[in-house]
Amino acid sequence: MLKNAILLLLSLTFGQINAQTDGFTLKQCIEYAWMNNLDVRQYMLNARSSELDATQARLAMLPSVSTSAGQNYQFGRTIDRFTNTFINQTIRTNNFSLNASVMLYSGMQNINNIKSKDLLNSASNESIQTIKNQIALSISAAFLQAIQAEENIKNARFQIESTKTRIERAQKMVDAGTSDLSALLSLKAQLANEELNLVTAESSKSSAIINLKTLMQMPVESELNISIPEIAEEIPGNEFSATEIYQLALGNMPQVKAAEMQYQSSVFQSKYARGFMAPSISLYGNISTVYSQSAKTITGATQTGTQAIGVTQNTNDIVLQPTFSYNTQTIDFGKQLKDNLGQSLGVSMSWTLFNGFQVHNQYQKAKIQIQSSEINLLKIKNTLLNDIQIAVTNYNSALARYKAAKNNIEAQKLSLDYVQKRYDAGASTSFDFIQAKNSYLQAQSSETQARFELLFRALILEYYKGKPIQF
Repeated sequence: MLKNAILLLLSLTFGQINAQTDGFTLKQCIEYAWMNNLDVRQYMLNARSSELDATQARLAMLPSVSTSAGQNYQFGRTIDRFTNTFINQTIRTNNFSLNASVMLYSGMQNINNIKSKDLLNSASNESIQTIKNQIALSISAAFLQAIQAEENIKNARFQIESTKTRIERAQKMVDAGTSDLSALLSLKAQLANEELNLVTAESSKSSAIINLKTLMQMPVESELNISIPEIAEEIPGNEFSATEIYQLALGNMPQVKAAEMQYQSSVFQSKYARGFMAPSISLYGNISTVYSQSAKTITGATQTGTQAIGVTQNTNDIVLQPTFSYNTQTIDFGKQLKDNLGQSLGVSMSWTLFNGFQVHNQYQKAKIQIQSSEINLLKIKNTLLNDIQIAVTNYNSALARYKAAKNNIEAQKLSLDYVQKRYDAGASTSFDFIQAKNSYLQAQSSETQARFELLFRALILEYYKGKPIQF
Protein backbone atom coordinates (compact mmCIF):
# COMPACT_ATOMS: atom_id res chain seq x y z
CA MET A 1 0.00 0.00 0.00
CA LEU A 2 2.92 2.31 0.67
CA LYS A 3 4.60 1.70 -2.68
CA ASN A 4 5.37 5.17 -4.01
CA ALA A 5 3.07 6.63 -1.31
CA ILE A 6 5.83 8.88 -0.05
CA LEU A 7 6.26 10.32 -3.54
CA LEU A 8 2.53 10.88 -3.85
CA LEU A 9 2.42 12.50 -0.43
CA LEU A 10 5.23 14.85 -1.33
CA SER A 11 3.61 15.90 -4.57
CA LEU A 12 0.18 16.45 -3.05
CA THR A 13 1.36 18.09 0.14
CA PHE A 14 3.34 20.75 -1.65
CA GLY A 15 0.49 21.30 -4.11
CA GLN A 16 0.84 22.15 -7.76
CA ILE A 17 4.39 22.70 -8.97
CA ASN A 18 5.35 25.88 -10.76
CA ALA A 19 5.79 25.39 -14.47
CA GLN A 20 9.55 25.80 -14.57
CA THR A 21 11.56 23.98 -17.20
CA ASP A 22 14.94 24.90 -15.76
CA GLY A 23 14.55 23.39 -12.30
CA PHE A 24 14.14 20.01 -10.67
CA THR A 25 10.87 19.49 -8.85
CA LEU A 26 10.84 17.46 -5.65
CA LYS A 27 9.32 14.52 -7.51
CA GLN A 28 12.06 14.64 -10.15
CA CYS A 29 14.77 14.77 -7.48
CA ILE A 30 13.36 11.65 -5.80
CA GLU A 31 12.97 9.75 -9.07
CA TYR A 32 16.50 10.69 -10.09
CA ALA A 33 17.82 9.40 -6.76
CA TRP A 34 15.87 6.14 -7.09
CA MET A 35 17.37 5.53 -10.52
CA ASN A 36 20.96 6.29 -9.55
CA ASN A 37 21.28 5.36 -5.90
CA LEU A 38 23.70 2.46 -5.47
CA ASP A 39 21.88 1.13 -2.42
CA VAL A 40 18.65 0.80 -4.42
CA ARG A 41 20.49 -1.02 -7.19
CA GLN A 42 22.15 -3.34 -4.67
CA TYR A 43 18.83 -4.12 -2.98
CA MET A 44 17.28 -4.87 -6.37
CA LEU A 45 20.06 -7.33 -7.14
CA ASN A 46 19.53 -8.95 -3.74
CA ALA A 47 15.83 -9.25 -4.48
CA ARG A 48 16.57 -10.88 -7.83
CA SER A 49 18.87 -13.37 -6.10
CA SER A 50 16.16 -14.13 -3.51
CA GLU A 51 13.66 -14.66 -6.31
CA LEU A 52 15.96 -17.23 -7.93
CA ASP A 53 16.40 -18.99 -4.56
CA ALA A 54 12.62 -19.22 -4.19
CA THR A 55 12.27 -20.60 -7.70
CA GLN A 56 15.00 -23.15 -7.08
CA ALA A 57 13.31 -24.30 -3.87
CA ARG A 58 10.20 -25.16 -5.90
CA LEU A 59 12.16 -26.86 -8.66
CA ALA A 60 13.73 -29.14 -6.04
CA MET A 61 10.34 -30.89 -5.84
CA LEU A 62 10.72 -32.15 -9.42
CA PRO A 63 12.28 -35.53 -10.25
CA SER A 64 16.00 -35.74 -10.88
CA VAL A 65 16.81 -37.16 -14.31
CA SER A 66 20.28 -37.98 -15.67
CA THR A 67 21.72 -39.85 -18.59
CA SER A 68 25.11 -41.31 -19.31
CA ALA A 69 26.94 -42.81 -22.27
CA GLY A 70 30.36 -44.35 -22.62
CA GLN A 71 32.68 -45.86 -25.21
CA ASN A 72 35.43 -48.26 -24.10
CA TYR A 73 38.27 -50.08 -25.84
CA GLN A 74 39.83 -53.31 -24.55
CA PHE A 75 43.34 -54.05 -25.81
CA GLY A 76 45.53 -57.17 -25.79
CA ARG A 77 44.89 -60.82 -24.87
CA THR A 78 41.30 -61.70 -24.00
CA ILE A 79 38.90 -64.66 -24.25
CA ASP A 80 36.55 -64.80 -27.18
CA ARG A 81 33.13 -65.32 -25.65
CA PHE A 82 32.01 -67.37 -28.66
CA THR A 83 35.00 -69.70 -29.22
CA ASN A 84 36.18 -69.67 -25.61
CA THR A 85 39.72 -69.31 -26.85
CA PHE A 86 42.32 -66.65 -26.24
CA ILE A 87 42.59 -63.95 -28.90
CA ASN A 88 44.57 -60.77 -29.33
CA GLN A 89 42.44 -57.92 -30.72
CA THR A 90 40.93 -54.58 -29.83
CA ILE A 91 37.30 -54.75 -28.72
CA ARG A 92 35.03 -51.69 -28.56
CA THR A 93 32.02 -51.51 -26.28
CA ASN A 94 29.35 -48.83 -25.73
CA ASN A 95 26.99 -48.43 -22.81
CA PHE A 96 23.98 -46.15 -22.35
CA SER A 97 21.77 -45.48 -19.34
CA LEU A 98 18.91 -43.21 -18.25
CA ASN A 99 18.35 -42.71 -14.51
CA ALA A 100 15.54 -40.94 -12.67
CA SER A 101 14.70 -40.47 -9.01
CA VAL A 102 12.18 -38.48 -7.01
CA MET A 103 12.12 -37.73 -3.31
CA LEU A 104 8.95 -39.05 -1.70
CA TYR A 105 9.66 -37.99 1.86
CA SER A 106 12.49 -36.15 3.58
CA GLY A 107 11.09 -34.75 6.80
CA MET A 108 9.10 -32.00 4.96
CA GLN A 109 12.37 -30.34 4.04
CA ASN A 110 11.31 -29.21 0.58
CA ILE A 111 8.00 -27.76 1.77
CA ASN A 112 9.62 -25.84 4.62
CA ASN A 113 12.44 -24.64 2.39
CA ILE A 114 9.91 -23.30 -0.16
CA LYS A 115 8.05 -21.37 2.54
CA SER A 116 11.31 -19.99 3.93
CA LYS A 117 12.61 -18.83 0.54
CA ASP A 118 9.27 -17.29 -0.44
CA LEU A 119 9.26 -15.23 2.75
CA LEU A 120 12.84 -14.09 2.17
CA ASN A 121 11.92 -13.11 -1.37
CA SER A 122 8.99 -11.03 -0.13
CA ALA A 123 11.22 -9.50 2.55
CA SER A 124 13.74 -8.47 -0.13
CA ASN A 125 11.01 -6.64 -2.05
CA GLU A 126 9.93 -4.85 1.13
CA SER A 127 13.56 -3.90 1.74
CA ILE A 128 13.65 -2.21 -1.67
CA GLN A 129 10.65 -0.12 -0.70
CA THR A 130 12.24 0.64 2.67
CA ILE A 131 15.41 2.06 1.13
CA LYS A 132 13.33 4.00 -1.41
CA ASN A 133 11.26 5.56 1.37
CA GLN A 134 14.38 6.46 3.33
CA ILE A 135 15.88 8.10 0.26
CA ALA A 136 12.64 9.99 -0.44
CA LEU A 137 12.55 11.37 3.09
CA SER A 138 16.23 12.34 2.98
CA ILE A 139 15.74 14.05 -0.38
CA SER A 140 12.69 15.87 0.99
CA ALA A 141 14.62 17.16 4.00
CA ALA A 142 17.49 18.35 1.80
CA PHE A 143 15.02 19.92 -0.62
CA LEU A 144 13.39 21.75 2.29
CA GLN A 145 16.77 23.07 3.42
CA ALA A 146 17.46 24.37 -0.08
CA ILE A 147 14.06 26.10 -0.18
CA GLN A 148 14.61 27.69 3.22
CA ALA A 149 18.07 28.83 2.13
CA GLU A 150 16.51 30.45 -0.94
CA GLU A 151 13.99 32.24 1.27
CA ASN A 152 16.85 33.46 3.48
CA ILE A 153 18.56 34.85 0.39
CA LYS A 154 15.41 36.71 -0.66
CA ASN A 155 15.00 38.10 2.83
CA ALA A 156 18.63 39.20 2.96
CA ARG A 157 18.27 40.99 -0.38
CA PHE A 158 15.12 42.72 0.81
CA GLN A 159 17.00 43.90 3.87
CA ILE A 160 19.91 45.17 1.76
CA GLU A 161 17.70 47.08 -0.67
CA SER A 162 15.76 48.61 2.21
CA THR A 163 18.94 49.69 4.00
CA LYS A 164 20.41 51.16 0.81
CA THR A 165 17.31 53.28 0.39
CA ARG A 166 17.61 54.49 3.98
CA ILE A 167 21.33 55.27 3.46
CA GLU A 168 20.53 57.40 0.41
CA ARG A 169 18.01 59.39 2.43
CA ALA A 170 20.35 59.69 5.40
CA GLN A 171 23.16 60.92 3.11
CA LYS A 172 20.90 63.64 1.71
CA MET A 173 19.98 64.70 5.22
CA VAL A 174 23.66 64.88 6.24
CA ASP A 175 24.49 66.86 3.11
CA ALA A 176 21.64 69.24 3.90
CA GLY A 177 22.86 69.58 7.48
CA THR A 178 19.59 68.37 8.98
CA SER A 179 21.13 65.24 10.51
CA ASP A 180 24.40 64.25 12.08
CA LEU A 181 26.82 61.70 10.69
CA SER A 182 26.21 59.06 13.38
CA ALA A 183 22.90 57.88 11.88
CA LEU A 184 24.51 57.50 8.46
CA LEU A 185 27.46 55.55 9.83
CA SER A 186 25.11 53.29 11.78
CA LEU A 187 23.16 52.51 8.61
CA LYS A 188 26.34 51.75 6.69
CA ALA A 189 27.43 49.37 9.44
CA GLN A 190 24.01 47.73 9.27
CA LEU A 191 24.38 47.37 5.47
CA ALA A 192 27.75 45.65 5.87
CA ASN A 193 26.24 43.24 8.36
CA GLU A 194 23.30 42.50 6.03
CA GLU A 195 25.66 41.90 3.09
CA LEU A 196 27.50 39.42 5.31
CA ASN A 197 24.17 37.77 6.05
CA LEU A 198 23.54 37.49 2.29
CA VAL A 199 26.88 35.81 1.76
CA THR A 200 26.12 33.41 4.59
CA ALA A 201 22.68 32.64 3.14
CA GLU A 202 24.14 32.02 -0.31
CA SER A 203 26.78 29.75 1.21
CA SER A 204 24.06 27.85 3.07
CA LYS A 205 22.16 27.36 -0.16
CA SER A 206 25.29 26.10 -1.92
CA SER A 207 25.84 23.62 0.90
CA ALA A 208 22.19 22.54 0.73
CA ILE A 209 22.43 22.01 -3.03
CA ILE A 210 25.63 19.98 -2.64
CA ASN A 211 23.95 17.88 0.02
CA LEU A 212 20.96 17.36 -2.28
CA LYS A 213 23.26 16.33 -5.15
CA THR A 214 25.04 13.87 -2.89
CA LEU A 215 21.77 12.23 -1.85
CA MET A 216 20.64 12.13 -5.47
CA GLN A 217 24.08 10.80 -6.43
CA MET A 218 24.31 13.47 -9.08
CA PRO A 219 27.82 14.50 -10.19
CA VAL A 220 29.00 17.48 -8.17
CA GLU A 221 30.02 19.35 -11.31
CA SER A 222 26.47 19.10 -12.69
CA GLU A 223 24.25 22.13 -12.30
CA LEU A 224 21.15 21.64 -10.17
CA ASN A 225 18.42 24.23 -10.04
CA ILE A 226 15.40 23.43 -7.91
CA SER A 227 11.84 24.43 -8.71
CA ILE A 228 10.24 26.13 -5.72
CA PRO A 229 6.80 24.57 -5.19
CA GLU A 230 3.69 26.52 -4.42
CA ILE A 231 2.41 26.14 -0.89
CA ALA A 232 -0.80 24.16 -0.50
CA GLU A 233 -3.80 26.04 0.85
CA GLU A 234 -4.48 23.50 3.59
CA ILE A 235 -1.85 21.90 5.75
CA PRO A 236 -2.61 18.31 6.81
CA GLY A 237 -3.49 18.30 10.47
CA ASN A 238 -2.77 15.63 13.02
CA GLU A 239 -5.27 14.33 15.54
CA PHE A 240 -3.35 11.16 16.35
CA SER A 241 -1.02 10.53 19.23
CA ALA A 242 2.39 8.94 18.71
CA THR A 243 1.05 5.62 20.00
CA GLU A 244 -1.90 5.67 17.59
CA ILE A 245 0.33 6.49 14.64
CA TYR A 246 2.69 3.71 15.73
CA GLN A 247 -0.13 1.18 15.66
CA LEU A 248 -0.99 2.27 12.11
CA ALA A 249 2.66 2.17 11.05
CA LEU A 250 3.15 -1.41 12.28
CA GLY A 251 0.91 -2.62 9.48
CA ASN A 252 2.26 -0.25 6.84
CA MET A 253 5.98 0.24 7.21
CA PRO A 254 7.95 -1.98 4.81
CA GLN A 255 10.87 -2.34 7.24
CA VAL A 256 8.52 -3.91 9.80
CA LYS A 257 7.02 -6.20 7.18
CA ALA A 258 10.49 -7.26 6.03
CA ALA A 259 11.63 -8.02 9.60
CA GLU A 260 8.48 -10.03 10.32
CA MET A 261 8.96 -12.04 7.13
CA GLN A 262 12.59 -12.69 8.02
CA TYR A 263 11.49 -13.94 11.44
CA GLN A 264 8.89 -16.27 9.91
CA SER A 265 11.46 -17.46 7.38
CA SER A 266 13.87 -18.39 10.18
CA VAL A 267 11.10 -20.48 11.79
CA PHE A 268 10.61 -22.48 8.60
CA GLN A 269 14.37 -22.72 8.15
CA SER A 270 14.63 -24.39 11.57
CA LYS A 271 11.97 -26.89 10.49
CA TYR A 272 13.98 -27.48 7.34
CA ALA A 273 17.10 -28.18 9.42
CA ARG A 274 15.16 -30.55 11.67
CA GLY A 275 14.08 -32.48 8.58
CA PHE A 276 17.62 -33.86 8.27
CA MET A 277 16.91 -35.93 11.38
CA ALA A 278 14.14 -37.85 9.60
CA PRO A 279 14.63 -40.70 7.10
CA SER A 280 14.42 -39.93 3.42
CA ILE A 281 12.54 -42.15 0.99
CA SER A 282 13.12 -42.00 -2.76
CA LEU A 283 11.66 -43.69 -5.82
CA TYR A 284 14.17 -44.48 -8.53
CA GLY A 285 14.22 -46.04 -11.97
CA ASN A 286 16.85 -47.03 -14.53
CA ILE A 287 16.99 -47.98 -18.21
CA SER A 288 20.29 -49.23 -19.64
CA THR A 289 21.70 -51.07 -22.64
CA VAL A 290 25.11 -52.07 -24.02
CA TYR A 291 26.87 -52.74 -27.32
CA SER A 292 30.03 -54.86 -27.75
CA GLN A 293 32.14 -55.34 -30.81
CA SER A 294 32.81 -58.93 -29.68
CA ALA A 295 29.13 -59.88 -29.80
CA LYS A 296 28.96 -62.16 -32.85
CA THR A 297 26.34 -64.18 -34.64
CA ILE A 298 27.14 -67.39 -36.63
CA THR A 299 26.35 -67.09 -40.32
CA GLY A 300 27.67 -70.51 -41.41
CA ALA A 301 29.86 -73.55 -40.51
CA THR A 302 32.24 -75.87 -42.46
CA GLN A 303 33.43 -79.27 -41.12
CA THR A 304 37.17 -79.29 -41.00
CA GLY A 305 37.74 -82.81 -39.64
CA THR A 306 37.40 -84.75 -36.42
CA GLN A 307 39.02 -84.86 -33.06
CA ALA A 308 39.14 -87.48 -30.35
CA ILE A 309 37.27 -86.60 -27.28
CA GLY A 310 37.56 -89.89 -25.37
CA VAL A 311 37.22 -93.74 -25.47
CA THR A 312 34.39 -96.10 -24.71
CA GLN A 313 34.35 -97.70 -21.29
CA ASN A 314 34.26 -101.36 -22.34
CA THR A 315 36.00 -101.57 -25.71
CA ASN A 316 38.27 -98.62 -25.48
CA ASP A 317 37.15 -97.48 -28.89
CA ILE A 318 38.09 -93.93 -29.71
CA VAL A 319 35.21 -91.48 -29.71
CA LEU A 320 35.54 -88.86 -32.42
CA GLN A 321 33.84 -85.46 -32.67
CA PRO A 322 33.69 -83.45 -35.84
CA THR A 323 35.35 -80.07 -35.86
CA PHE A 324 33.93 -77.03 -37.61
CA SER A 325 35.08 -73.69 -38.85
CA TYR A 326 32.50 -71.03 -38.06
CA ASN A 327 31.70 -67.92 -40.11
CA THR A 328 30.65 -65.05 -37.80
CA GLN A 329 29.81 -61.36 -37.99
CA THR A 330 29.29 -58.66 -35.35
CA ILE A 331 25.66 -58.22 -34.33
CA ASP A 332 24.19 -54.94 -35.58
CA PHE A 333 24.49 -51.93 -33.28
CA GLY A 334 20.75 -51.27 -33.14
CA LYS A 335 19.89 -54.93 -32.55
CA GLN A 336 22.32 -55.17 -29.66
CA LEU A 337 20.88 -52.05 -28.03
CA LYS A 338 17.39 -53.53 -28.35
CA ASP A 339 18.32 -57.02 -27.19
CA ASN A 340 20.42 -55.82 -24.24
CA LEU A 341 17.84 -53.29 -22.99
CA GLY A 342 17.23 -53.58 -19.23
CA GLN A 343 15.04 -51.73 -16.74
CA SER A 344 14.94 -51.38 -13.00
CA LEU A 345 12.55 -49.73 -10.55
CA GLY A 346 12.78 -49.49 -6.82
CA VAL A 347 12.34 -47.58 -3.59
CA SER A 348 15.25 -46.63 -1.38
CA MET A 349 15.42 -45.31 2.16
CA SER A 350 18.32 -43.63 3.88
CA TRP A 351 18.60 -42.45 7.46
CA THR A 352 21.61 -40.74 8.94
CA LEU A 353 22.08 -42.25 12.38
CA PHE A 354 25.29 -40.46 13.33
CA ASN A 355 27.48 -37.91 11.57
CA GLY A 356 29.36 -36.19 14.33
CA PHE A 357 26.30 -34.22 15.53
CA GLN A 358 26.35 -32.13 12.36
CA VAL A 359 22.57 -32.31 11.93
CA HIS A 360 21.98 -31.57 15.60
CA ASN A 361 24.27 -28.53 15.58
CA GLN A 362 22.75 -27.25 12.35
CA TYR A 363 19.30 -27.42 13.94
CA GLN A 364 20.54 -25.61 17.06
CA LYS A 365 22.02 -22.83 14.92
CA ALA A 366 18.68 -22.48 13.12
CA LYS A 367 16.95 -22.05 16.49
CA ILE A 368 19.48 -19.36 17.41
CA GLN A 369 18.67 -17.60 14.14
CA ILE A 370 15.02 -17.50 15.18
CA GLN A 371 15.96 -15.63 18.35
CA SER A 372 18.23 -13.30 16.41
CA SER A 373 15.45 -12.51 13.92
CA GLU A 374 13.04 -11.86 16.77
CA ILE A 375 15.48 -9.44 18.39
CA ASN A 376 15.96 -7.67 15.06
CA LEU A 377 12.18 -7.31 14.70
CA LEU A 378 11.92 -5.79 18.18
CA LYS A 379 14.77 -3.37 17.44
CA ILE A 380 13.08 -2.21 14.24
CA LYS A 381 9.78 -1.71 16.08
CA ASN A 382 11.51 0.24 18.86
CA THR A 383 13.30 2.41 16.29
CA LEU A 384 10.02 3.02 14.49
CA LEU A 385 8.29 4.09 17.73
CA ASN A 386 11.17 6.44 18.55
CA ASP A 387 11.11 7.95 15.05
CA ILE A 388 7.35 8.52 15.28
CA GLN A 389 7.65 10.16 18.68
CA ILE A 390 10.32 12.49 17.29
CA ALA A 391 8.16 13.17 14.23
CA VAL A 392 5.15 14.10 16.38
CA THR A 393 7.31 16.37 18.56
CA ASN A 394 8.79 18.05 15.48
CA TYR A 395 5.33 18.54 14.01
CA ASN A 396 4.00 20.15 17.19
CA SER A 397 7.05 22.44 17.36
CA ALA A 398 6.68 23.38 13.69
CA LEU A 399 2.97 24.06 14.22
CA ALA A 400 3.76 26.35 17.15
CA ARG A 401 6.38 28.21 15.09
CA TYR A 402 3.97 28.56 12.18
CA LYS A 403 1.22 29.98 14.42
CA ALA A 404 3.70 32.40 15.91
CA ALA A 405 4.87 33.41 12.44
CA LYS A 406 1.27 34.03 11.33
CA ASN A 407 0.63 36.16 14.41
CA ASN A 408 3.81 38.08 13.69
CA ILE A 409 2.64 38.80 10.12
CA GLU A 410 -0.66 40.15 11.42
CA ALA A 411 1.13 42.30 13.96
CA GLN A 412 3.64 43.61 11.41
CA LYS A 413 0.82 44.30 8.94
CA LEU A 414 -1.06 46.34 11.51
CA SER A 415 2.16 48.19 12.33
CA LEU A 416 2.83 48.87 8.66
CA ASP A 417 -0.71 50.16 8.08
CA TYR A 418 -0.41 52.44 11.11
CA VAL A 419 3.00 53.83 10.08
CA GLN A 420 1.80 54.31 6.50
CA LYS A 421 -1.19 56.34 7.64
CA ARG A 422 1.08 58.49 9.83
CA TYR A 423 3.54 58.84 6.93
CA ASP A 424 0.77 59.90 4.56
CA ALA A 425 -0.37 62.44 7.14
CA GLY A 426 3.18 63.75 7.54
CA ALA A 427 3.43 62.58 11.15
CA SER A 428 6.07 59.96 10.43
CA THR A 429 9.27 59.85 8.46
CA SER A 430 10.01 57.69 5.44
CA PHE A 431 12.66 56.04 7.58
CA ASP A 432 9.96 54.73 9.90
CA PHE A 433 7.83 53.61 6.95
CA ILE A 434 10.71 51.73 5.29
CA GLN A 435 11.64 50.06 8.57
CA ALA A 436 8.02 48.95 9.15
CA LYS A 437 7.76 47.64 5.59
CA ASN A 438 11.05 45.79 5.94
CA SER A 439 9.84 44.14 9.16
CA TYR A 440 6.65 43.07 7.39
CA LEU A 441 8.60 41.54 4.49
CA GLN A 442 10.85 39.71 6.91
CA ALA A 443 7.79 38.39 8.76
CA GLN A 444 6.39 37.12 5.45
CA SER A 445 9.63 35.33 4.68
CA SER A 446 9.71 33.76 8.14
CA GLU A 447 6.09 32.64 7.74
CA THR A 448 6.89 31.04 4.39
CA GLN A 449 9.78 29.08 5.90
CA ALA A 450 7.67 28.04 8.86
CA ARG A 451 4.90 26.91 6.50
CA PHE A 452 7.30 24.82 4.42
CA GLU A 453 8.70 23.19 7.54
CA LEU A 454 5.22 22.47 8.89
CA LEU A 455 4.23 20.90 5.57
CA PHE A 456 7.29 18.69 5.70
CA ARG A 457 6.62 17.65 9.30
CA ALA A 458 3.01 16.89 8.40
CA LEU A 459 4.24 14.89 5.44
CA ILE A 460 6.31 12.67 7.74
CA LEU A 461 3.26 11.90 9.87
CA GLU A 462 1.15 11.11 6.81
CA TYR A 463 3.90 8.78 5.66
CA TYR A 464 3.80 6.85 8.93
CA LYS A 465 0.00 6.68 8.81
CA GLY A 466 0.24 5.01 5.41
CA LYS A 467 -2.88 6.60 3.96
CA PRO A 468 -3.60 5.63 0.33
CA ILE A 469 -3.28 8.89 -1.62
CA GLN A 470 -3.84 9.22 -5.36
CA PHE A 471 -2.97 11.99 -7.80
